[in-house]
Amino acid sequence: MLLPNRRRVENIEDVKEQIGKIISNNARKIESNLKVTVTEIQSLVSEISEFNDNWTNHPSIHRLAWINNPKEDTVKKITFEENIVLPDVSHDLELIIKMLNHMRESKNLKATKMPLFIHPDELSITYKEGKFPYQRITITSQIAIVFQKGRIKYVGVVIDRNYVLLQSKLIELFT
Repeated sequence: MLLPNRRRVENIEDVKEQIGKIISNNARKIESNLKVTVTEIQSLVSEISEFNDNWTNHPSIHRLAWINNPKEDTVKKITFEENIVLPDVSHDLELIIKMLNHMRESKNLKATKMPLFIHPDELSITYKEGKFPYQRITITSQIAIVFQKGRIKYVGVVIDRNYVLLQSKLIELFT
């Protein structure tokens, strides 16, 4: 169900503002469950670089991850970003998970418990396809935003191996 108080996103500032509100409303829960400050999550949000028209026209998921490459001599955060357009039907979290696992399986990847987030095997495929320049990586943190009818329906955050899924309130926590 879409939240009635959420207006449609029209630009990148709207997206960041709405995500910021969802995160702020859940700050205590995020900080106690992920053992990270809201500031680090807001830094992830600030990395979202461009508005994608699909967010207003099609159900879609925007995923962004900070990645470290242990082969590099210097420690630097590498940003990986992608947008996935879903079929144009109303989605609940269960249907989104089924669709994303179907997409994984069509690439000969195993289904996962939470395909909403980027997994190392997906990055391995993008490396082999020449779409990502790093082979051996570690995902340190990430955010996934689910858009439905131009509105943000879910926000998921991963820090290390712990994650939370948020709507206007905490809806799931896994560690």
